[in-house]
Amino acid sequence: MAYKSLNFVKKRSKDSLHIQTRKKLGLSQAQLAAIMQVSRTHLAMIETGKRTLKSSSHVSLLKMFQQFQELETGKQLSYRSLETRLFLNEEYKKILPKMKVLEQECRLHIKLMKRDLAMMQERARNAEHAIIVFTTAINNIQENGETGNKTDRLITGLNLFKQQAYNNFLTCWEPEQAKLHGKIEATGGEAKALRRYRVKVMREQGLKEDKRK
Repeated sequence: MAYKSLNFVKKRSKDSLHIQTRKKLGLSQAQLAAIMQVSRTHLAMIETGKRTLKSSSHVSLLKMFQQFQELETGKQLSYRSLETRLFLNEEYKKILPKMKVLEQECRLHIKLMKRDLAMMQERARNAEHAIIVFTTAINNIQENGETGNKTDRLITGLNLFKQQAYNNFLTCWEPEQAKLHGKIEATGGEAKALRRYRVKVMREQGLKEDKRK
């Protein structure tokens, strides 16, 4: 009884491995069933161990799964076939120029963001200087002991300008600059990654860049 139970566990484990391999191959039950020329229901029963494939189909399926597993485990050399390399060469010829354009767009975006950062820093300095100027003006008036409605209105107006300067300052102070700086670094990293990958692929595939573009 124990022997049968052990065989059942091994069989279930093997069936599970076949299901996983089928999924890694990107095949649905219906697709594999069509290849094996059986119904999807029949294949489902095969995968659960309730049915078996006819001999020729079973051998073909096992060979497919075995090769995939050997490629995964490194028992079989996992190198691109000539067919794959030729296919990729044609696809790379289409995508690499687009990647170069995207890289250039990233670098242009960086220039614009750096300009925005410089303007933000200038606005922050101006706002901070304005706060100092308005505060000094209010203090001077109060220290001079000036009174009256005219003086009160002047101080009220200066306080309003000072509050406005504070509001402006908060739109461009260090935390906001840090956010923009982070975007600049991220975009720069994206541009570098695009270039590294593009150069790597061109070297590996023996492709040359069209300088005229």
